[in-house]
Amino acid sequence: MKKLLLFSFFFFSFVLLQAQNNPDIKRTWHWYFGNKAGLDFSNGSPLADTSGQMWVWEGSASISDTNGNLLFYTDGIDVWNRNHQLMPNTGLVGIYGTTDVAQIIAVPQPGDNKNLYYIFTLEYDTSTGNHAERDYAIVDMSQNGGLGDVVSKRNFIIKDPTEKIAAVMHHNKKDIWIVINKMFTNSFYAYLLTNAGLNLTPVISNVGYIDIGGSGILKFSPRGDIAAMTITGGNTPLTIPEILNFNDSTGVFSNAIYFPTDNYIHSYGLEFSPDQTKLYFDNISYFHFDSMNISKNSVYQLTLTGDSTDIINSKIRLDTLSIIDTTGNVTSFRYGQTMALQAGSDGKIYCTKTDKLYIGVISDPNLVGLACNYIDSALYLNSKISGIGFPYYMNSWFYNDTGNSIIEIPQSNKALKIYPNPFRNIATVEIYDNTANYSYLNVEAYDMMGRKYEIEYSVLQNDNKNSKLNISKGTLAPGIYLLSITLNQKKYSQKIIITN
Repeated sequence: MKKLLLFSFFFFSFVLLQAQNNPDIKRTWHWYFGNKAGLDFSNGSPLADTSGQMWVWEGSASISDTNGNLLFYTDGIDVWNRNHQLMPNTGLVGIYGTTDVAQIIAVPQPGDNKNLYYIFTLEYDTSTGNHAERDYAIVDMSQNGGLGDVVSKRNFIIKDPTEKIAAVMHHNKKDIWIVINKMFTNSFYAYLLTNAGLNLTPVISNVGYIDIGGSGILKFSPRGDIAAMTITGGNTPLTIPEILNFNDSTGVFSNAIYFPTDNYIHSYGLEFSPDQTKLYFDNISYFHFDSMNISKNSVYQLTLTGDSTDIINSKIRLDTLSIIDTTGNVTSFRYGQTMALQAGSDGKIYCTKTDKLYIGVISDPNLVGLACNYIDSALYLNSKISGIGFPYYMNSWFYNDTGNSIIEIPQSNKALKIYPNPFRNIATVEIYDNTANYSYLNVEAYDMMGRKYEIEYSVLQNDNKNSKLNISKGTLAPGIYLLSITLNQKKYSQKIIITN
């Protein structure tokens, strides 16, 4: 068990360091949500930020630049600049107006113009209670003395959308897919945002449940090849999770995993673990379903390995959340429930606690079961109150694809490079460190169960500049391992992938 936990720690550290090498992760450093609540991740761990001026019950969007400086935040109606003042041309909704919706997103326009940002909001027809249309607005950060202003708004995209919308990087690592789910269908509309703007001709996929309610959340995994959604679908008014494959080159969805409806009441928020092996979602008592089974008000974990049956059966309940306020106060019938889940730049997952001064946290989301360390009321918001929603960030910003070579630069300023990685038979390892020119060398590997293996190697270089080795797979079976190299008193660790 100790070796397994040690491996998990190093693997988690690898994934987190890999994400930290992605400059876009700093775009996620400033969160604004709820009743003037906020979080600041710029020092690593989040601190409560009470400077926000927005009151929003459900979804919001906030975005920073790649240096981590706040640019703006929005509730989908108004836009506040970094000084927490409304932009001069704010007011994003048109003839329909809007109410709180689950997901609003803000992303930069790809390409050389670093000043343009797109906000995707939703028009809600209060007279009919329908989600009337998805629109987008454009913010130009060069306007208003560098504080930014809305230069275009109320641009129509699609009629009758659900509340669900998500963004994910295209396979070319430049463009961005904007994906919208349509009401009363099982259709996904994928629009490509490029340096030329938003292409309004979508790629349409028809797969999965037909959405009959419109609420819920849509998210992509950090690598972008899996999507997950909570959906009011099937033959029931209950909202259930759904998992699908996504082709980030073509924009096509496929292979939906259907969850049984008899085990769910109302699933809303969901989030992937940083290493993409786990999916978290909440399962809450809601409205008239409260009397059915309050104990189902919980956060669950799924392990995304094996076939669909394995994934469905991997469900583990992490905790039973706060008991619902049954006093009849309409504004507090969801008091204490976890609703939205959102990954942070620190590798943890945060959980809204409706109408509370605290939010929850999943501290070690890559670990299985209760080892993921879910804490129900973990972070005090310094007198501000959480609502249902969090700001949405596309998970591509938490992932860094460095191609066939993976470079790890830990805090001690050493650098370990392995190439090619993945490899079939032999890979080269280079360690750049002033304390190289070693007198003691040990090379070993650990598999996913923490079992240790000796690694065959040959020394190619050993001097004050760097150390260079060739490692061989030897008798190791194809799979993922943690390579551990000890030079004198220093230890270097890196994930390796051996292929067939």
